[in-house]
Amino acid sequence: MKEFLIIVIAGILAACAAVNIFANSAVNAEAQHLRWNNRTIKIAVSNSLLQQSTNIKLNSDVAVAIRRSLEKWADTADIEFLQDVSDKQSVSPNGVAGDGISLITIAQTPENVLFFLKDANTTSAKTRVFYNRRGIITEADIVLNPFQQFSTDGTFGTFDLESVLTHEIGHLLGLRHSSVLGAAMLDGMGMNGVFGIRDSGGRSLAESDIASIRELYGAKTGTDDCCARINGKLTGLTGRPSSNINVWAEEVETGRIAAQINTASDGSFSLGGLRAGNYALYWKAVDNRSKSSFGQVGTISLEPGESRSLAGKIVNEPSALALTQVGFNGQLADLAVPLSAGRSYTMYLGGQNLKAKGLSIEFKSPFLSVSKNSIISHDYGDDISVISFEINVNADIPPGDYSIFVTGDRGEKACLIGGLTINKSVNAVSDGPILKD
Repeated sequence: MKEFLIIVIAGILAACAAVNIFANSAVNAEAQHLRWNNRTIKIAVSNSLLQQSTNIKLNSDVAVAIRRSLEKWADTADIEFLQDVSDKQSVSPNGVAGDGISLITIAQTPENVLFFLKDANTTSAKTRVFYNRRGIITEADIVLNPFQQFSTDGTFGTFDLESVLTHEIGHLLGLRHSSVLGAAMLDGMGMNGVFGIRDSGGRSLAESDIASIRELYGAKTGTDDCCARINGKLTGLTGRPSSNINVWAEEVETGRIAAQINTASDGSFSLGGLRAGNYALYWKAVDNRSKSSFGQVGTISLEPGESRSLAGKIVNEPSALALTQVGFNGQLADLAVPLSAGRSYTMYLGGQNLKAKGLSIEFKSPFLSVSKNSIISHDYGDDISVISFEINVNADIPPGDYSIFVTGDRGEKACLIGGLTINKSVNAVSDGPILKD
């Protein structure tokens, strides 16, 4: 990277995606964590958000959505926000530094319109982050796409304002995208009405989001079971570092995902901000669309504040199977399916070479099961193979994200990290097709 070059890091450019832009000065964002030096962060809310806007559904409670989005992060980590209203309308231009004001705006100014010039139809919002050579954030501007529609009441075909803001504030704080499909920091965000249901689960933080923010800033004062860390390194059988590999931790007792990270160029990884407990670590190639196998690194037990190491050798061979999408109501998406405890559902999986005959589906959670003989193949065309199955959700399952694992008739394997999510709060409402109680 050239010194003082402003770079753009984009997430997925798919329909309904929430892509975010980071501006920086001479620091490689992928090589380190970005964070604020001062744990009291000043946020300026543009009056363009508080006045009537054609981009926000009439009578939407914008002020409450902003407050809740900020509170989620502040209630979890050792940070606080000071919020004020500003007449400022536009994102700071590319450069080594901004104007020092961290802004949230939706104004249709030339600067904001230019910000979305290449992806006006495919993004919900962008965040531009300025930071110095030490990786200290000096400013972060959030711009809601002035070409998109937002609401706070779940109106189909709009983006949920609180969910979008929660995601972007994570970037404002220094977080990268997550590979956990049910995480607030997932690199894609669906509009209201995905799967044909009303769901606002994106307003809540996943356990993996909580671990990530606590790793940067520590836990809120009074949190007793935090913050432990797992350091490790993955290598191939020849000893070469395994870079750009998903590593995630699941609670042994529940199967719930607790944290996720990608390995660095030297194969190293660090999962911080963890609660005390017993964890199983898994690995998988980053790209869901690649036919890549997965495996378990090992298990480890952590006490509050403890740091332990766990290394492993992996065999990252191609698999005949690929899991790329999940859904229900006959619809598929690159997003986690929201489920409720104590119910059964018909779920769909999309990918490559998924055949009902000889296929097994499992979860690492004792609270989830597949009904016997419920796996059915469906014809969605030649480009994708699709199966459906009946999943049973125990009434005592903890809220959170859970992975889906499949094994073919020849032993080939595939998985989706956090492919289903159990509603995390009373604000996360989903109305799915209930088969039985």
